[in-house]
Amino acid sequence: MKRTITCILLLLLLASSGGIMAKTKSGLGVHFGTVSANGFSYRQFTGKQGFQATLGAITYDDGEENLEPYYSAYYTSNPSYISRFGEGKKTNLNAGLNYLYSLADNPSGRFYVFAGGAYLLSIAHGNRGIYYPVTGSPGNYQLDPGSVVKDTEYQHSFYLGGGMGFELNLGRGFRWAVELPLTVNEDTEFTMYIPQTGLYYFF
Repeated sequence: MKRTITCILLLLLLASSGGIMAKTKSGLGVHFGTVSANGFSYRQFTGKQGFQATLGAITYDDGEENLEPYYSAYYTSNPSYISRFGEGKKTNLNAGLNYLYSLADNPSGRFYVFAGGAYLLSIAHGNRGIYYPVTGSPGNYQLDPGSVVKDTEYQHSFYLGGGMGFELNLGRGFRWAVELPLTVNEDTEFTMYIPQTGLYYFF
């Protein structure tokens, strides 16, 4: 029994010193960036380690749903027809998940490194139509009104990357995060020095 009590006391002592059961700090807010995604965000730190999850959505209208009766296009060899999509209402859904590791934490803020990724799904609704060459007018095409149908296009994109960030303590639980990531997209194109930012309330 005495051994059990001694072990419990030792565990509690280690926990109070940060060895075990490190204090957890959670924050809710908004974040905007390529690796983080854009939208409402939840950020949590347990000791030096943390994670961030972001989710957002937006719908807008491009106003290009009505296809023009004529279309001009110049090719080395003119195709027998061209299929075109007129984009109308579009919805973007994105989600991101990042791992965070604190290098320094003091009353003024937190300096950390991070790594993760974001996924973007774009859903566009509109009209699709077929354009045929105009006789005697190379490079000009005319819409066949009978070919116009309602259609939906889906586009998938993702970003992976990592970098460093600083979380500035604004007081009263508010913190402002500024980050510089190195990212790569689904086309293996690298981008650097496009900053990310977020505003959180920690509780």
